[in-house]
Amino acid sequence: MRDYVVKYEDLCRVTKEMFMGLGYSDLQASTVTNCLVEADLRHKHSHGVAAMMTYVSHLKAGNLHLDAPEPTTVFETPLSLVLDGHSGVGYCIADFAVKKTIEKAKKSGVCITTVRQANHYGFAAHWTEMMAQEGLIGISATNTVRCVCPTRSAERNLGTNPMTFAFPTAGDEPMFNLDMATCVMAHGKLVRSQVFAESGVLPREVIIDGKGEVVTDFKEALEILHHGDDRSDAPKPNTGGLVPLGGVTEILSGHKGYGLAMLVELLTGGLAGGTPSKFIPLAHEGICFFFMAIDPALFGDPKEVREHIKYIINEYRKTAALDPNMPVIMPGDKSRAARAKAMRDGIELSPEIIDILREVAGITKKEAELESILKHD
Repeated sequence: MRDYVVKYEDLCRVTKEMFMGLGYSDLQASTVTNCLVEADLRHKHSHGVAAMMTYVSHLKAGNLHLDAPEPTTVFETPLSLVLDGHSGVGYCIADFAVKKTIEKAKKSGVCITTVRQANHYGFAAHWTEMMAQEGLIGISATNTVRCVCPTRSAERNLGTNPMTFAFPTAGDEPMFNLDMATCVMAHGKLVRSQVFAESGVLPREVIIDGKGEVVTDFKEALEILHHGDDRSDAPKPNTGGLVPLGGVTEILSGHKGYGLAMLVELLTGGLAGGTPSKFIPLAHEGICFFFMAIDPALFGDPKEVREHIKYIINEYRKTAALDPNMPVIMPGDKSRAARAKAMRDGIELSPEIIDILREVAGITKKEAELESILKHD
């Protein structure tokens, strides 16, 4: 079937209405909707409105608390902040934390914030872009539900553990914004991939079974990710799971991806005094965040620093491309281009995503509102 095309404003309006129908406050619904639709604008559909059904499940299971208090301060210095999210809405916790981080960084030049007892915060680049838009260098990371096997193991006890870095630039030059998981392929990208679902085949070195053997059958991969685990505190041995960035073995540097995943664990759960991915089961409750904002003024005149960053980026943009139709680009360029097109022409959503929205619309009695904004490409 053909994709549906939905206008940005329409998708925001109906998505917010559905969240409010689930019991979210106006502010909670607005914050979450903004993050999800931003992901869909950038073709990051694994972190877009398709995730709504996951949050419905978490609400039913009691792992997501809409009545949680505002994040509270556990520890604070002029340069740092530790927050407790009280298992509230992850996006709202992150929004609160990033705004506090920006505020403190503008006063002190730098601020590092960690958060414990949070929930999923969506696509990580959203938060570093917030910092870069304020003229600050932004860094963020989060641990996640366990789904990745450390090098030399078939026990999944690490998260996809993404990290992101954003640099502001001078003028209208697009910012540098690197957003990467520390595994070969992010969980959501694999699970919701229409390409893999249709072909039934995965690339090699993405996922292993309980014996450490590479799995390329898509259905078998889904079974590995969805079974052999439960909501208990401790992971089970030999369940299989996703592979660290680099691949299964140390020959292709899988140990380096594992090292990066552990770095995220220590920056998030370690510094926040929170839960490591190993003890975050299928529910996302207990996830930890790391945010860092740096004022370029710490390194000289901020305008000159941003100009120099722009210069370096442009020098690498000049790199000779193998294919003239595929120029060398910077991290963040593709998602910005996708966003501009979607804002102009509408957001393309697959029939599978629309089915998820229809399910949520049925729960929230918003079927008519959803159907009124849908049209085929």
